[in-house]
Amino acid sequence: MSVSGKFVKGINFGGEALTIQGNRWESEQSALQAGLMLPAAQQLQTNLLPQPYASQPMRQMLNTLVYRPQKLELTQILPNGSYQLYLWLIENYQSDWHALELRLNDSPVAQNLGKLPLGHWACYGGYAVTLSDGQLRLSLSAHRPDVDAHLMGLSIFRV
Repeated sequence: MSVSGKFVKGINFGGEALTIQGNRWESEQSALQAGLMLPAAQQLQTNLLPQPYASQPMRQMLNTLVYRPQKLELTQILPNGSYQLYLWLIENYQSDWHALELRLNDSPVAQNLGKLPLGHWACYGGYAVTLSDGQLRLSLSAHRPDVDAHLMGLSIFRV
């Protein structure tokens, strides 16, 4: 994955702090104490062997997550400015089960995120967003009401 900008933060949803690609990611608990809001999200741990190969810290991150039926929303407090976002997802239920729509600050950005074979993972992005009110608002919506929206990791770079 090639990124531009300066690493601001990574969040390991549902998991502990760890180092991924040389950057220190926060645990979800630490992120919540530092301005992350995840209304009504639930945590889950899985035990998948990610495909393609992933390092041990990345495997840990991909096997912890937050989810919510149909729509997962989060708000992250950040200084105003321009950012690139990367979302980390693994298919943990069955092949091609998830197909998520990404919205940033209420604007549609991408479709079909997470539509992967079982056990496969992807890092989606960079998605550009400019903040003027100090709040990053991100939502992931499932394509059907009986499908959960989930997220394993989020990395944020200032550009």
